[in-house]
Amino acid sequence: MGKFRSHLKNSNVREWISLMVLLAVSVFSVNYRYETHILFTSLTGLDEHAAFDGTVMPIQEAPDWTHLTSAEYSMSYQELPASKLEPISEYRTDYLTFDSDALVWGNATHDIIRNTKITYPVPYAGSYELNDCGENCGSHPAVDIKVPEGTPVYSIANGIVSEAGTSSGFGKYIVIKHNGAPDPNQPGQTTTLYSSYSHLSEFFVTEGAEVVKGEVIGQVGDTGTATTYHLHFQLDTADAPWHPYWPFTTAEATAAGYDFWDAVSHGVGQDNLYRYTRNPLEFVQAHLDGDATFTSTPIISTVESTITPVEEEAVTEEVTSAVVGIDFTDLEIATPAFIMPGQNQTISISLLDENDEVKEDASFDGEMSVTVSDENSARLNRSSVSTADFDDGVAELSLYADREGSVTVTAEIAGREYYSSVVYVIATIEPFAKFGVAHDGYFVPGKPETIQIQAQDLNGNPTPGFYGDGPVELSLVEGSGTFSKNSLGREDLSTGIAEVEFTADSEDDVIIQVTYGTKVIESSTLESRLFNDISEVHEFYTAVSYLVQKGTVQGYPDGTFKPDNTVSRVEALKFIFSGLDQNVSTGLTAHYSDTQSGEWYSDYLATASSIGVVQGYSDGSFKPTQGVNRVEFLKMIFSTVDVSIDPVVTEDPYEDVNNLSWYAPYVQYAKEKNLFPVSGQYFNPSDPMSRVEVAEVIYRMITVNQNDGESYNSLMKTE
Repeated sequence: MGKFRSHLKNSNVREWISLMVLLAVSVFSVNYRYETHILFTSLTGLDEHAAFDGTVMPIQEAPDWTHLTSAEYSMSYQELPASKLEPISEYRTDYLTFDSDALVWGNATHDIIRNTKITYPVPYAGSYELNDCGENCGSHPAVDIKVPEGTPVYSIANGIVSEAGTSSGFGKYIVIKHNGAPDPNQPGQTTTLYSSYSHLSEFFVTEGAEVVKGEVIGQVGDTGTATTYHLHFQLDTADAPWHPYWPFTTAEATAAGYDFWDAVSHGVGQDNLYRYTRNPLEFVQAHLDGDATFTSTPIISTVESTITPVEEEAVTEEVTSAVVGIDFTDLEIATPAFIMPGQNQTISISLLDENDEVKEDASFDGEMSVTVSDENSARLNRSSVSTADFDDGVAELSLYADREGSVTVTAEIAGREYYSSVVYVIATIEPFAKFGVAHDGYFVPGKPETIQIQAQDLNGNPTPGFYGDGPVELSLVEGSGTFSKNSLGREDLSTGIAEVEFTADSEDDVIIQVTYGTKVIESSTLESRLFNDISEVHEFYTAVSYLVQKGTVQGYPDGTFKPDNTVSRVEALKFIFSGLDQNVSTGLTAHYSDTQSGEWYSDYLATASSIGVVQGYSDGSFKPTQGVNRVEFLKMIFSTVDVSIDPVVTEDPYEDVNNLSWYAPYVQYAKEKNLFPVSGQYFNPSDPMSRVEVAEVIYRMITVNQNDGESYNSLMKTE
């Protein structure tokens, strides 16, 4: 069953069936193209182009998805009224990580954030799960840009077309080589980069051709492995084994126990991603040429938004359906767990109300498209449905299986996509031999952890061939906690896999026991961790663990810490005052035009204002929800504890920190005491502070204070 805002669900044990057909084709075909292309370029020798002179966005115009009608959602670029197109929104990580459930329809700020999320649904090093995690949560090597079919695609910089071809994975794609480009990892130096543009409907260039920035090279499509019209925009290094590069192979994904989608979402090959690719839009936006010209459309400058996200702790309103043209809240796709080649089975689509009940009189404008992820494995009897196809809120379709594999059914209406569970197409059913338990090895105390109980064949692969009559009992050999179900039956294991939720009530290691008659098996050990998205090997785990125990920081209800989320100005004050045990006064009022008494941050802000830690802006505002940058945070924390800082800085502390700038003394003091984790000669003063960086700086401040002001090192003891 599928829900809006949910993508393909995590499943760590799908190696029992060949789920990697699409990836195998795309990856291995790319390998082959790479070898033949090396031969081609070595013979032609075409490698010269105009010098690098800045960049342009690969997409110049895009709709504001939050203000389109139902009919406009399905229009091509050429069909959309010009008034519905505007300069494409800025790629902002703080918007991509903003809590989707906190967004309120009709709020102007939230509409901008929502539109950014829709326009960039899968970020660089991101996940397919659409879970607000942003970057560094997966191994997606590109940024996906959702725009209408036929949207012009532009070369981001001067270069040579090194490839223009077609593959089953990337569809129609173009690769452009850029010599003498600024090195994203080494400021002041140049390198060779390869930009690529995939899933095109058409391309207008040939291999070996020279292109200039702003030249139209193709149009957006949905060719290859794509579920909707979008541009897969990627930036590879020169030493990547092939272009476009992919960070893992079929064998590596299978060995990790994932299918293609889950392998990306779980970060398989992330080290390869960071080695051979660079953040494409970060690079483009860092070198934008506002005076660039374009071959077929007006010059459109990137508009820098001044709207800042709303404080996530202050917004709790639930988001429900508010899309023009539909009057249901959610949609559910019911599919069989598995199907055999040659079989024909029924699937149903249900329109739901706000209580997740079938809405019998639901309707929508136009048609709802219905597709399967791999038509080589299974096919639907139709590709779209209308309101007339729904009987009391439910429409039925037929799914016919052709060959072994797996598919996911997707329904799309008014720009929303809904996904079914995975349907496995299996050729034979192997007999049941034993049970197994699959898990990721960790749990967060008090948070539900999904555990898979598998009915396995002789080779240890899940099989639907379990026909036992008695109950399968779950219990604990070690640890303590509760299961969502303590007993399973044949129906629970109809696919060979039953998922149950286990919630531990202590930090003790857990071993699960499965008993079926005389058959008894035990799981491997599950270990406790503070959060499910930051492990003990994280470089700042000690700081986070210390501040959690101190009560300064805490996680989110889903068991995550969200280490890379940006910290707002008022959140920073709370972290500082709480972490450094500073007194917070009550009864004071901070007089700013955009803050008010009674908010969760009021006492922290009023106290900080009264002692001169913070000041407002010239327009009388404080901008409480704006992300705090590195130098602002240093000023806040040093002013709070009133450390003695030498105001005279004779030399630049870092390459990008002038000794005469107002913040140079704070940066210099932080450098002397090793209070801020900096690698290299650049401090990046305007970078926003993340939750994990805030934790690390506060922890180092505490440690230095407890060690009589000595410069921080990791061997210091902290009480």
